[in-house]
Amino acid sequence: MSSMNSSPLQDEVSSKPLSMNTYLPNPDVFDELVSSDGQIRPHWQDLLNHFSSLTELEVRHARETAARILHENGVTYLAQDGTQKTGRPWQLDLFPLLINPTEWKFLEEGLIQRAHVLNNILVDLYGLQRLIKEKKIPAALVYGNPQFLPACHGNPVQNGTYLHFLAFDLARSPSGQWWVLRDKAEAPSGVGYALENRLVVSRSMPTLLSQQAIQPLSSFFQSFSEDFLQMSNREDPRAVVLAPGPQHAVYFEHAYLARFLGYPLVEGSDLTVRDDRLFLKTVEGLKSIDLVLRRIHSDFCDPLELKTNSALGVPGLLQAVHAGHVTIANALGSGLVESEALLSFLPGLSQSLIGEELKIPSVATWWCGQEKERQYVLDNLDRLLIRKVLAQSEGGVHQHTSYIGPDLSSDKLSELRQAIHRKGFQFVGREIVSPSTTPFWSDQHTFTPVPMTLRVYLTATANGYRIMPGGLARVSVKSDPRGHWHEPGDFSKDVWVLRNDPLEKSSVVVQPHLAVQLKRGGRDLPSRTADNVFWFGRYVERAEGAVRLLRSLVSRISGEAGLSPDSEIVRRLISLLLFKEQVSQRKAKRALEGGPLVVRRELWALLFDLDSPDGLSQVLGNVHRTAEPLRHRLSLDTWQILMELATIPRTWSQRHGQSLDEALRLLSRMVHHLAALNGMILENMTRSYAWRFLDMGRRLERMRDTTKLIRHLSTRGNSETTEALSLLLELADGSLTYRTRYRSEPNLASVMDLLLIDDTNPRSVLFQLLNVEEHLHALPRDSSQATLPPAERLVTRMIADLRLADVMVLVQGHKSGVRGGLDRTVRNLESGVHELSDIVALTYFSHALPQQISGPHWLKAMS
Repeated sequence: MSSMNSSPLQDEVSSKPLSMNTYLPNPDVFDELVSSDGQIRPHWQDLLNHFSSLTELEVRHARETAARILHENGVTYLAQDGTQKTGRPWQLDLFPLLINPTEWKFLEEGLIQRAHVLNNILVDLYGLQRLIKEKKIPAALVYGNPQFLPACHGNPVQNGTYLHFLAFDLARSPSGQWWVLRDKAEAPSGVGYALENRLVVSRSMPTLLSQQAIQPLSSFFQSFSEDFLQMSNREDPRAVVLAPGPQHAVYFEHAYLARFLGYPLVEGSDLTVRDDRLFLKTVEGLKSIDLVLRRIHSDFCDPLELKTNSALGVPGLLQAVHAGHVTIANALGSGLVESEALLSFLPGLSQSLIGEELKIPSVATWWCGQEKERQYVLDNLDRLLIRKVLAQSEGGVHQHTSYIGPDLSSDKLSELRQAIHRKGFQFVGREIVSPSTTPFWSDQHTFTPVPMTLRVYLTATANGYRIMPGGLARVSVKSDPRGHWHEPGDFSKDVWVLRNDPLEKSSVVVQPHLAVQLKRGGRDLPSRTADNVFWFGRYVERAEGAVRLLRSLVSRISGEAGLSPDSEIVRRLISLLLFKEQVSQRKAKRALEGGPLVVRRELWALLFDLDSPDGLSQVLGNVHRTAEPLRHRLSLDTWQILMELATIPRTWSQRHGQSLDEALRLLSRMVHHLAALNGMILENMTRSYAWRFLDMGRRLERMRDTTKLIRHLSTRGNSETTEALSLLLELADGSLTYRTRYRSEPNLASVMDLLLIDDTNPRSVLFQLLNVEEHLHALPRDSSQATLPPAERLVTRMIADLRLADVMVLVQGHKSGVRGGLDRTVRNLESGVHELSDIVALTYFSHALPQQISGPHWLKAMS
């Protein structure tokens, strides 16, 4: 390795070289960067020269930019942590993996060949089954495989394409030969992360990417979408992405792909089958679906004919496929070719099906369903990787349990030996791979050789399979490279495929006026999504009300408003927070009678205690949770605001003190973020059904909040002398309007007019009702009805009651001190909000169930 000491690579971060002197690959494995004679491989030299020129400031900026983008974009995957799933940040090494053009050409040809072989195997096994009849493949390997779905036998497949989108996991042998470790044909994941990696690297180190001749990724996705849509016979086909939901490990990717491709992201409950056709349940009714990009396993897709306990699928989907009315990618049952038991038969199948030898071999595999192979595995248990591949767990999930021979005790080896003797057909033995190593750029600005595997993606086109010029590299920094993805020590890398020639521009000819049919979108809104956006709007508005209420209380106990902590208005504010049905009266009494210190302690728990079930962190967490299922429908800027909003309490508690001033700054910052979020919704969302339901949710929640505040602060007692009216104006953001209009101290009649009846005030109750009325008029309705629909009838009555109300009469008090007219009016409005919300749910949300999002008790209905 002495030649490496003279490497031109220097590190400007410190006075020492960029650690190439300490980059010492294992001589027994292939290294991507350094050849066996210690020389840097030529196609890496330009990249290393660029890294050698980075200053300390540039290095720090690149790392911080990458971390910020990954955080803002919410790039995570759900990992099992005990009995719960928690979001784990995606880890990216900014130093990419390079593949030269010659080697990539070899991979491209070999993997396209392999894709054709796997597709032809599925065509045969779900068709004439000549491979079984001619004993090219054992019948037990097919019929004993839980991923073979007899119900799918004979299903029509458009153009004979079972595999529309597939992936291969690759590794190198010590000689440099590429091996295929696994075929991913069911619902291969990771392609969205690969695209996100490219985005992060390009923004973190833009000059680096511009100086390298690299093949782009975006055209691959455009090609996939165009060719997939052509699978339908309709001129304007409707495609959806069918996913398990937000609790899936890679939900980020499902939302990412749906947004990138422009397909609705749906769950099984969003779809229904009628007359052998698949439909999307929308607020306008049923809309036919032609194409489904499937992200759930085949046997979970139809509880009628496949796995009966599945809650993810669509009853009758298989019948719609059998009738030829819908195309699913990948076709149901495609997971059959993922079986590692098939790997040892693949060379012979390639010869039989396409008359060619496999260009890229599989890692050596022995299926224990054959006597000779089983005996070989039993004789070599201590040096093989044993996989249980043809079994099902009790929950119906396919088992792929691994046993690493060298790591097993003698007792465990003996138990495994007995299991293989009993049910050998369930096991395969595989050669243990010693994958190649590649440079990992550590936080100490050094390069370290770490094991690497590569996942490459292909898509079916009208002219055959096409490979994505890149992929997803996994580097096992602190994890076992023999395991699967998503171990805590896994990092990913962007994969750069170098090119020799300038990038060719697209030569597609577009005919003017005929290429695009102009249209308006936003009408195919699934009912479940409508429900989600409606409640997202409500929780955003509820969070703003909570933050404003807390800010008013902090402002007053800090003396900013000239009031003492034991003044009546402070007590009224505390009662707003604590006098609820779900909060113990003892706690409320302790806060009210304990004096300023107790009040402050309780308030600080709400503001800064991240684990408090009633805390502000929980309030904002609810907003984030209601937004999660809508991720594919929110712009990146909107999502980033939500991410920042959810993390403000945590970052503030870690970096700042807990003084009154800090509390006011914290709450004001939240108000600003919520205002920015509402601004993004108002200014950037198209006026589709989704926007209307979201805004209607906001309006109803604002009306609910305003009427409750009025009832609590103004229906009894002398509001003019207790600062209650000033508080009302402050919470409703109407102080400036009132002072400009009246130039006097708040008066009950004029404040009620401003907050209840003034249709020019965007915070008034009437303003909310008028907006709700407009939304209801624009939503789908039965035009054959002679009378107003229930929701419109209710809103019309509420608007009329407000317009006919005489404020001067409403504010008149009784001898008991209660303003009966005002109290009845606001209670009727509160009741109307609840009734209207229920009517909207029953009318438009097919699965209208009560929202059960836990949160602080003081945000729930007042007693």
